[in-house]
Amino acid sequence: MQKNNQEQENELNTTRKEATSKTRLINNQLLREINWEKLKIEQDLSERNTLINVPFPIIYKRNSLFPVWDLSKYSFLLQNPLPDTVHPKLWEQGKLNLHSGLYKVTNRVYQVRGYDLANLSLIRGQTGWIVIDCLTSKETAEAALQLVNERFGTIPISTVIFTHSHVDHYGGVLGVLHKNAEKEIKVYAPVGFMESIIEENVTAGVAMTRRSQYMYGEFLPHDEKGLIDNGIGKTVSIGTTTLISHIQEIYPSSNQPYIEKEIDGIKIQFQLTLGTEAPAEMNMYVPSEKSLCIAENCTVTLHNLYSLRGAEVRDPVAWAKYLQQAIDLFGDELTSLFGVHNWPRFGNKQCVDYLEKQRDIYQYINDQTLRLINKGYTIEQVGRLVKLPSKLSNEWYSSSFYGTVNHNSKAVYQKYMGWYNGNPVDLNNLLPEDSAKKYVSYMGGEDNVIRKAKEDFQNGEYQWVAEVMKQVIFSNPDNTDARLLCADALEQLGYIAESGPWRNEYLMGAQELRLGNKPLPISIITKEVLDILPLKDILYLLSIRVHGVEAGNYDYKINFVIPDRKEVASTELKRGIFRYLKNELSRDAEVTVTMWKEALYRLVNTNDKTNESLVIVQGDREKWDLFLNLQDEIDPNFNIMTPLIHKEKIDS
Repeated sequence: MQKNNQEQENELNTTRKEATSKTRLINNQLLREINWEKLKIEQDLSERNTLINVPFPIIYKRNSLFPVWDLSKYSFLLQNPLPDTVHPKLWEQGKLNLHSGLYKVTNRVYQVRGYDLANLSLIRGQTGWIVIDCLTSKETAEAALQLVNERFGTIPISTVIFTHSHVDHYGGVLGVLHKNAEKEIKVYAPVGFMESIIEENVTAGVAMTRRSQYMYGEFLPHDEKGLIDNGIGKTVSIGTTTLISHIQEIYPSSNQPYIEKEIDGIKIQFQLTLGTEAPAEMNMYVPSEKSLCIAENCTVTLHNLYSLRGAEVRDPVAWAKYLQQAIDLFGDELTSLFGVHNWPRFGNKQCVDYLEKQRDIYQYINDQTLRLINKGYTIEQVGRLVKLPSKLSNEWYSSSFYGTVNHNSKAVYQKYMGWYNGNPVDLNNLLPEDSAKKYVSYMGGEDNVIRKAKEDFQNGEYQWVAEVMKQVIFSNPDNTDARLLCADALEQLGYIAESGPWRNEYLMGAQELRLGNKPLPISIITKEVLDILPLKDILYLLSIRVHGVEAGNYDYKINFVIPDRKEVASTELKRGIFRYLKNELSRDAEVTVTMWKEALYRLVNTNDKTNESLVIVQGDREKWDLFLNLQDEIDPNFNIMTPLIHKEKIDS
């Protein structure tokens, strides 16, 4: 006998569910609210000036059976009707991000789109291509250049420019320049580029990588109940991430609002926009083309003031200020505008209007959050209270496909006020596991809580069900019904989310509650990236793994010799801190360790401390063994939906 919808909604199991009747009602209402004229504008822009259309590109790593990029996984977006399990606007944005191939912006400016999360852009110089951003992976960048060569023939690369310090824009550089690229090929980036890469992508890399699985939905199925889009593109490619050393950083001018350089016969005006979407970022204007590269400061969606993967809060006032500066500098002349995600815009009026409204959305969120802060509202309240006015919200490119007004408002609160809401009850909260046990006990026990939550689920109170089931899970992680009911609630929240990352967060949480964590290798940072980092910064990765309390009473120096990097360093372990001292050996070091870079990289990047054959220890061997034992184990698959297993001593 076939089960009816009500029975299916009540059943707790590990299968993915259909949209509930409440979810269907919500998405049907959202469908009626779509401004189809605004969507038609974006549809036309996403296809405009197509030179080579490449339906569903698939890109492989050499000698691998598994692709690093496969857009064909999303073909269901074009083959199937709008399902009840996807926010209708996200579904349409997902279709827009299926356009893939080579596109013309102006007679000298071109883009490859749909080959990675980001775009690879090019300017035709006098002797070769000026490449703007290089995608995430070596393999996708190589494929993008091959596509360009199919149209124009093989033209050399004269220059590479990085707009900012996020990996999806520099990681494919050795696919553009290849290994041991000629030193005469100049590579430009905004001031602070290398420092920002280390701070944003390396030192907290393990945690960010784990959280990125949730944000980008990396392990979700590609279908109507899974990964649809991330607003600024599908997802990141999984090829080889690279970096290059000979980068010339663009420094600000003391007397000019931009820095002009002639690069391969083309004048380019660099507008530094530091502290906007990235700590190191810059826009570029090409006067001969009247075309503005807006970097990631405008992306045909509301962006993030706070990234769900974890990052420093971004400054919405600076963001708005630099967009206004771009209007002041280039707004009278520009006739086209292109970003490093999504598609360009054309026409002076249309471009300026777009810049103005993107400017205003960040300023508005900042100002309205401050208004509420000064009325005493807290971080959770501002997220729900700030709403965009219709003059901003009715634009397709102001939609919450990537960032949301909700979590961006919370970011503004965090920027100005920090984590504390001012109520002393919340000054030193109990650990989640401890408070969960009390909550569940006060609420009459696990069975009683689950019974009530099932009733609330039927009423469509998915957020509350997820919140209360979290208490049961953290009180007793082995309660299967609590995990499955929480998963069902999160799933329905994902089905109605306009933001791709929000959808992914909910659905990844549901998937892990049902099926457990999918193991990720601990090696996070590639050899190609470590080869470029200064030894000082590589050794710092050991510093942030020292167990401080256990190391607190030790005081001695360690010399490091890395022959195949031709580098040495002296360091000290003192008062629980492992510190780099200088790039020369210390005479009073108690131990000197010679290791080849392979052993060093394994030590800083994994939990493997057994490199005996690749390590030569001179001096006090016990001191070296002690140092290794003080290196804490890192679990790249740490729990998110269930309690961590505490190995640290935590004060009550």
